[in-house]
Amino acid sequence: MTERKCFGTICEDEMPYTPTIGGRQLARELRHLREQAKMTGEQAARTLDWEQSKVSRMENAKMRITSGEVMELCEAYGIAGEKRAELIKLAREARKKGWWQEYGDYVKKGFIDYLAFEAEATTYRGYEAQLVPGLFQTEDYARAIFRTWFSGEDDIERGVEARLARQRRITTSTRPLHVWAIIEEAALRRIVGGAEIMNDQLGRLIELGRLANVSIQVLPYRAGVHAAIDGPFVLLAFDGYPEVLYIEHLMGCVYLEKPGETARGSVVFDHLRTSALNTSDSAALIEEVRKQMA
Repeated sequence: MTERKCFGTICEDEMPYTPTIGGRQLARELRHLREQAKMTGEQAARTLDWEQSKVSRMENAKMRITSGEVMELCEAYGIAGEKRAELIKLAREARKKGWWQEYGDYVKKGFIDYLAFEAEATTYRGYEAQLVPGLFQTEDYARAIFRTWFSGEDDIERGVEARLARQRRITTSTRPLHVWAIIEEAALRRIVGGAEIMNDQLGRLIELGRLANVSIQVLPYRAGVHAAIDGPFVLLAFDGYPEVLYIEHLMGCVYLEKPGETARGSVVFDHLRTSALNTSDSAALIEEVRKQMA
């Protein structure tokens, strides 16, 4: 049996676990291989002298999986050679600690999962109605928002740190995130933190909109009622993993991965894209709002 690693009185498989995309891919692969081997979860567990619940947690990405456990599963399912090596590599990569994990106590409930998704995404398509998207926020704009959520200075500053860390995928990453954002005109005109902070924030939007991997469109007031009137959402695309639709609400977050759900998100985004100003006209409107505030 695989050795169980413990730290003090807490064992590793009991610690809070936020699966990476690699971890989710591994879980899907293991379920598929078990089914190919024509084994039930109970049979697989019995073969390996494991609890059946362990096999279930593995296949649902509810626990960390060691490379040793992957090797045991490969033996049970008759998997060898290149495929086994690929799974072991995936297990090792999935167990690496992500930068976002240290911020679990400083973000909205469930948002830590989103950070794990976003860190591995290749493309971001999002719509925001009330505020400038987090990926584009300046430090002072983000701090003004966090002051409405947290009372402690440490909590506020850690929240800002997490927000700024996300933005490295846009500006400094060797694997840049491709971002296509649609922002309501109201978000540009809402005063957050004061005129000076808004001036800097709108300038930041114009600056980011010039990047090759960023497209910003503004949905003007005159667009009227539209397909996303119910609220903001984000669609994240990955290499080798299905798209994820993320929706945030007052009490937490929802993640949708079924093809029908993400397809609906894509349709709504396309409707918004056609209703919004093009990128150059959007930049002109942002600059106009900036001058009005000045």
